[in-house]
Amino acid sequence: MPIVCYPTGTLKLSDLSSYKKKDHAEHNEKACNFLHTQGDYPDWVVTTAFYAALHFVQNEIFPTDIGEKRYISFDNYYNGHFNSTQNKPSKHVATINLVYSELSEEASYLYKWLFDTSMTARYRNFNIDSKIADLSKKRLFELKGFLNK
Repeated sequence: MPIVCYPTGTLKLSDLSSYKKKDHAEHNEKACNFLHTQGDYPDWVVTTAFYAALHFVQNEIFPTDIGEKRYISFDNYYNGHFNSTQNKPSKHVATINLVYSELSEEASYLYKWLFDTSMTARYRNFNIDSKIADLSKKRLFELKGFLNK
């Protein structure tokens, strides 16, 4: 029987029942689609596609059992699994690794591509070609094909 790890801090269990990762993912995807239709902000199309993907994959993966522990959310996993700050990956790297280990190599490739493209758009160069925005939407759609929830 796995040990259940509960969230810490000010988050209450009642907060978990009202917050749904999939709703957050669909909200971001809707924003992505709207921005894509507008055509003026391909950098934000790329960014919202990635954040939709992040919430979709976290919704797919959690809750999950890893070793002898049951994690009910990504934050619960991140704070419980990496209890030492030594060699603690970023939350993004931890999610990339989870997608690879818990979903598939193909899903991991799509997710990592969306992550890399989003980081470029946000931090290196916001002048993203519209073809990259189109491809981001396509890759998000393809990634969702690997998900069951």
